[in-house]
Amino acid sequence: MNVEYVPYKKIDKKKWDACILNAVNGLIYAQSFYLDNTAENWDGLVLNDYEAVMPLTWKKKWGIKYLYQPAFIQQGGIFFTQSLSENIISIFFKKLLTNFNFAEIALNYANSNSNPGEDCKITKRNNYLVFLNRPYEEIYRSYHPHFTKSLRRIQKFNLRYTATQDFTAAIDLYKKLYSKRLPGISEKDLKGLNNICSKLLAEDNLIIRHACSPDNKLLATVILLKDDKRLYNIISCITAEGKKLEANYFLYDKIIEEFCNTALLLDMEGSDRKGIADFYKKLNPVNQPYLFIKYNNLHPLVKLLKP
Repeated sequence: MNVEYVPYKKIDKKKWDACILNAVNGLIYAQSFYLDNTAENWDGLVLNDYEAVMPLTWKKKWGIKYLYQPAFIQQGGIFFTQSLSENIISIFFKKLLTNFNFAEIALNYANSNSNPGEDCKITKRNNYLVFLNRPYEEIYRSYHPHFTKSLRRIQKFNLRYTATQDFTAAIDLYKKLYSKRLPGISEKDLKGLNNICSKLLAEDNLIIRHACSPDNKLLATVILLKDDKRLYNIISCITAEGKKLEANYFLYDKIIEEFCNTALLLDMEGSDRKGIADFYKKLNPVNQPYLFIKYNNLHPLVKLLKP
């Protein structure tokens, strides 16, 4: 068994993507086109002939290469087509520690029992999923009573559920509403997301849905990225008027109604923020947590300086 550090230019993207698509824990974030549009740089750890892979998203500062978590990538870590032994997982993390002395990265849900090293700080993050492989009525009955109460209350507003392909407008609204609260997201990050949406739209794997007033005023919008397993709740926006009308309750209920009885998971993409988490919990989702790891093995003279 051989785990090799493979620089970006030497990665066989066809084999890489085949591994992600066939992986037990495959996620859209690890596909090569997605990494190309989100990571400043990325290399990979590869087991044998792409039987398992681990994307390494990195930057360089003060001459130091370090691992970081790019915007719009919730989970990374090791992706595998067959279960890996503890020994193989250990080799992956030894390679990680050998090549990078500083890291702040997320693993994926299937790496939840991983222990990268004694000096590594590990925190657990929440990710809520709604299984859509059921009739809508069954999912509706599982909602928290507060959620169904809101749905009944807002019926009088006659909100409209609409579809669009205009991802640029949705991203612009996201920027307008939340840019001050999300200083870590740059124009370059948003341009990369535009590129991702453009590619997925051409492949019929991009879903944009609005909640609108009866006179067609936009109240809330959601961008969902789609693969063969999940709908990823990559962007969600709600206006001040939409909040008053609880348009997000209406919108997510309609999305669930539209995509029920499919093999897909609605991946809410978090969250550990109380207000958002409390809303998601009203859908009675399954929590599929993942790990976020941090370590700093820099030289003592620079250890206190975060790259």
